[in-house]
Amino acid sequence: MLCFVLQVTVGCTDLLVVSVGQMSMGRAISIIQKLWNAGIAAEIMYDWSQSQEELQEYCRNSGIMYIALVSDKEGNHVKVKSFEKERQTEKRILESDLVDHMVQKLRTKVLEEKSIRESSDILSIPNLKGSFPNTSVLFEQHGAAIVPNVSVLSPEKLSSSVRRRHEIQVLSRLQTFLTNLEQCSNEIEILAVDLPKETILNFMSLEYEGDEQTFCATVKQLMSGLPKQRYLKCVCDEIYKIKIEKRISLLVLYSYRDDFYKVLF
Repeated sequence: MLCFVLQVTVGCTDLLVVSVGQMSMGRAISIIQKLWNAGIAAEIMYDWSQSQEELQEYCRNSGIMYIALVSDKEGNHVKVKSFEKERQTEKRILESDLVDHMVQKLRTKVLEEKSIRESSDILSIPNLKGSFPNTSVLFEQHGAAIVPNVSVLSPEKLSSSVRRRHEIQVLSRLQTFLTNLEQCSNEIEILAVDLPKETILNFMSLEYEGDEQTFCATVKQLMSGLPKQRYLKCVCDEIYKIKIEKRISLLVLYSYRDDFYKVLF
């Protein structure tokens, strides 16, 4: 029997959704759409009729760490298989909880990979005496820089699950960019907002190197050229807290609507 794989993301796929039997195909399609909407890199495989060993071999060769098996025999549950740290685990979870489950898994994976990469880069550099630095000191010094603070500012109240999805979207999207930046600065914050690309560009006109009065003057000028919105004022207030009150040297203003960002130095 033919097996069709539909891939919609470029690069590594995180999750393979497998329809076990034709009767489960509709559920599998519904699940994959929810995963895509949450920004999770996933593939769908229709009516897999081969052995579990062949399925696992396919995932290993493709670099896929998670499989969601969708079967009518499981009712409203799905089986999630994971291949983490050279060991295989299986968990039966509610279909309605799958997106949140994967968001948490991938967020943890992003943070762990980032932490390992940073500590490994530092450990590869010997100190002046020719020995390597103490690892406990390294993590103490760099622990705060492992993950930048992400603030999600939305026009409406967000559920905790939606907020987590935006956070994983931001961290995944900016992972390489932030790694390079952290070599220059350990004071980085990300402000994720629901604004179009054009409005994000307008925020580049703000001045925050001077005093509070200068910042407020540029905010007033910015607001005069945009439609009046309470949300825009909230974004400006948050930038004020980060750049003026907290004196954070680098702020990334990220649009989760258009997947676009600008850096406010």
